[in-house]
Parts: sequence; C-alpha cells; structure tokens
Amino acid sequence: MAGRSGSGKTILATALLVEGVQRGEPGVIVAFEQTPSQSWTHTIDDLVRARKIGLINTRSLVLSVDEIVQHLINLIQRMKATRVVIDSLSGFELAVAPTFREDFRESLFRMVAVLSGLGATTLMTSELEDRYTDLRFSPYGSAFLTDAIIVQRYVEIESRLRRIMAVVKVRGSLHSNEIRQFEITNEGMVIGDPVLGYDGLLGGQPMRRPTDTAT
Repeated sequence: MAGRSGSGKTILATALLVEGVQRGEPGVIVAFEQTPSQSWTHTIDDLVRARKIGLINTRSLVLSVDEIVQHLINLIQRMKATRVVIDSLSGFELAVAPTFREDFRESLFRMVAVLSGLGATTLMTSELEDRYTDLRFSPYGSAFLTDAIIVQRYVEIESRLRRIMAVVKVRGSLHSNEIRQFEITNEGMVIGDPVLGYDGLLGGQPMRRPTDTAT
C-alpha cells in the first residue's frame, strides 16, 4: 500500500488486523513509523494489550534485517498469526543498523519469501514523496513481489484537499479500476464514490475532462 504521509496507510493497515481478530485470525504489526499512541485507535491499543494482536515496535539502530525478521517469525509462530502489517518500509530501513542498509533490498526480498512460506498475508506500507508525477510505488523495487497494490494520495479539486485511492494491481484476478474518494472518520475509513470528470488524479495534477456538447 503506497501513499504520501498522512494519506491513511496506517489506518487502512490496522483495519486489516482488527477485521482479522473479528474473524478469529490473529495478526502481528511491525511498527517503525509511530508509537501506538500517535497513530492507532483505542481498538488497536486494546487488542495489543489483550494479546490478540502482536506488536514489534523498535527504532533500534543495532539490528540487521534478518534479526528483525527472526523476531517477527517467532511472534507469528507463537500467536499463530495469519495477518502481518509492516508499517512502513522506509521506517524499516531506518531501524536497520547502517552497516546492513546496503543489503536492505535483498534482505527485504528474503523476508517476503519467508512470510509467504509461513502462509501469512502481509501488508507493507510504502511512503511516496509529497510530489510525484510517475507511478513508482516503492523505492525498493519491491512492487513486483506483491500480489496487490493499493495507492492513496491527496489531490486538490475545486479548492478542496481530498483523499483518493485506487487498486492498481491484483495478481491473477480482475479488480475495480475506479479511483474513489475516501474519508477518515471517528469510525475509521469510509470509501466513497468514484471521482468522475477528471484526468491526472494519480499523477497529482487533476484536470477537468472536457464535456462534449451537441452541435
């Protein structure tokens, strides 16, 4: 899941874990971006405290990717977790000791392979630059590893800042190609109607589509 800072990535990611608990599927979150009190709902806090969601929260600069992954594997196996959230890849890289950062991309590939082998559904968030006009979804070249990509961003439409999202890829499956508005409310994320009549939304430069008129 890719998007700029504040676009709602963490909220959507944690919603995946909450839904899993409701379905009897334990989850684990590896949080590198923010502390729980800054970014999570009270529901997530309560589930972590009740040990229905496992938490790895570290900003340590002395670990290798493999050491972090081993902590993750141990927690997944102990909780029998089937859902994993890594929030985010950029925070993950910063948490790795500097001597291991040159091999971060290769280590990331190994981590994805290990999690797939455990049968866990893994959601990784990737922060995009505030200004971008192309559709690169990860600076780590990891997009090809994923089965699905969701992109979120802000756009200015009619002097208002709006959040939009789209499903870019779902491997081996048909999916909606609509660009939809969404809002973040006290109840969580609410996905709204498709944004019609504009081009260039994902590129960050929305332009109203000309309306054909009869002659």
